[in-house]
Amino acid sequence: MRLPSKRPVIVLVMCAVCTLAALGLWQRGFYPFEEMEFFAQDWQTRIGTKTPMDDRLVLIGIDKPIYSSDFSDEDLEREPVLRDMQNNFPWSRAVWARLIEKLANAGAKVIVFDIVFASQGDGDDALHQALEKYKDHVVIGYNINTESTDRGGGLELQKPNASVLTPEATNSAVEDERLGYVNLWPDFDGTIRRADYRLTGAQVGDLVPENVILESLDARALRKFGRPDLIPPGFDSRHFRYTTPPNEGYKPQPIGDVLSPELWETNYGSGKFFKDKIVFIGPTAEIFHDIHDTPFTDPKPMSGPVIHLQIINAALHGAFLRERSLMAGSFIIALSGVVACALCFLVRQPGKRFLSVVGLAVGYPIFSQMLFNHAGQVIPLAVPLMVLILSSLIALAYDFVLERLERMKLRHTMGLYFSPRVLEAVLADPGSMEPRRADVTLLLTDLRNSTPLAEALGPQGMFELLNRVFEAQTSAIMGEEGNLEHFLGDQFLSYWGAPQAQLDAADRACRAAIKLITAMEKLRPTLTPQVQKLFGYGVALHSGGVLVGNKGSAQRLDYGLVGDTVNEAARIEALTKYYGVRLLVSSVTFEQFTAKPGHRFVDRVIVKGKSEPVELFECENPCIPANYPELCKRYQAAYSEYTAGCFAAARAQFEKLVQEFSDGPSHVLVARCTELEANPPVAWKGIWKMDAK
Repeated sequence: MRLPSKRPVIVLVMCAVCTLAALGLWQRGFYPFEEMEFFAQDWQTRIGTKTPMDDRLVLIGIDKPIYSSDFSDEDLEREPVLRDMQNNFPWSRAVWARLIEKLANAGAKVIVFDIVFASQGDGDDALHQALEKYKDHVVIGYNINTESTDRGGGLELQKPNASVLTPEATNSAVEDERLGYVNLWPDFDGTIRRADYRLTGAQVGDLVPENVILESLDARALRKFGRPDLIPPGFDSRHFRYTTPPNEGYKPQPIGDVLSPELWETNYGSGKFFKDKIVFIGPTAEIFHDIHDTPFTDPKPMSGPVIHLQIINAALHGAFLRERSLMAGSFIIALSGVVACALCFLVRQPGKRFLSVVGLAVGYPIFSQMLFNHAGQVIPLAVPLMVLILSSLIALAYDFVLERLERMKLRHTMGLYFSPRVLEAVLADPGSMEPRRADVTLLLTDLRNSTPLAEALGPQGMFELLNRVFEAQTSAIMGEEGNLEHFLGDQFLSYWGAPQAQLDAADRACRAAIKLITAMEKLRPTLTPQVQKLFGYGVALHSGGVLVGNKGSAQRLDYGLVGDTVNEAARIEALTKYYGVRLLVSSVTFEQFTAKPGHRFVDRVIVKGKSEPVELFECENPCIPANYPELCKRYQAAYSEYTAGCFAAARAQFEKLVQEFSDGPSHVLVARCTELEANPPVAWKGIWKMDAK
């Protein structure tokens, strides 16, 4: 279907508006866009490649606030600090001192506490001594808190109490290699996706001098583990690849089991389990409320110590995700708009274009997931897809509206040529309009004396007459589900059998011819006497094979017929004037009638331009004489004499029919018999060859 020439510009503008709007919002950090991208990234995290779990990482969990009756008397006798754990948390710091001692003596490489010992407490001396003795193996935490005051919010450092740790630093206590900040900063939606391994003094305000570098608990652990090279350079947050969903992977070893002499020996091989490992100690029970949202959904929260282990594990494997810059993301969004626009021009069929968009909407996430899994690349996913789909759907909607308008226009135009039932069939099956060969029955009619009529009526009157004639003819054809080929001057061609096959095409054509003649005869009395004398017409029915389809040029197409059958029908219609009858039917059409109407065999002739004879019949119609059956009977007898070569006898009979009935065909045969008498044919077969059209 040929769409308006303005379509390319309108489609281009619509795609450009969608794309530029998305780009503008994207570059301004539009919150819903960021939320959409976070959702997409979380989806990729859940189904994507995970970081392999390093078995050198161990979690000792504070799994409950009190061990009331978990230890045997023998355990309590051999490990006195267990008695402190039978009290409510926080326990005596002697517990932590003893834990450090056991783990360090067992060969643990690094002992990390996700605990801030901010206040004074029982057992500080023991913990202080342990931190001094094993300072090359231990890291404890401090917190960068948001402080609320009457003058607004600010930051403060919550550091270990001086009774626990004497900092060994010059500019700030945070430079002590035994200290690392425990903070996990989520994205604006509250989900932990990124880790800050290092910060500058400038990034935390005036808490410390600007030139001071603050390292996280995880960075300190890596440094003491002997792998400072694995700490990501720079001071930006790093998008890390998770190892496992919550409750999987890093199973906490209960602190009570580790301190229990019996379980220390049976479960941990007297400490061999911890040799050369990073041992992370922190609260894992829900009662401590150290949980954070993660990209996972079932469950979503994960304990802080487990997240710290995930961050350390990501550094050990270099499992970081590289996010594209703002400019790169803008380029991808712009490219998606270009692709959507290109599809509108390259794939014009709506169904195929929709499938193409669906294919791209499925393929692009697969491609981005492959980048996520194998290259550690995170590219914008949700917003480019939105631009692609939205631009495509808007263009599809626009094309749909255009198509509906064109369809309505086509329906109106085709309604001038096709009957309503055929029109519906064509619209339901547009493929039936494709060029093909078809067997059709033609009805051709022609208005006589056009030139004298035009002179008598003038331009206005002539066109009024033609319109009334064509209205009568159209009504007759459409009433029998016929189709109009064209109005050519004063000639009118219609047909049955295309674009949809019609088994009763000949019967319909015959009924339409009768209706047409009836309507024309009703029109005659409404004309002036002068016009009535000139008013005449003929109707011909003929069947045969033709080529049907759209024909014309790029500027105009018409559905119509091409073939010699049309020419032959025109020759037959011209013979109606020759024989002086209203209706002639070829034998090809006559044989297709389901029920033969009253008729007579008129003649057997070879029309101009043909080599094979055609048999012509006249069927009953409103213009036949009153005693038509008698006429038919006597005409047939006379014609038999004519066929047998008895021209004198035939002429005599035809002359009587002319006198009694003013019969046109008999008049023609009288003249022909006279000519044949004068010049007898050598091999007469009853076939007359026409020399004129």
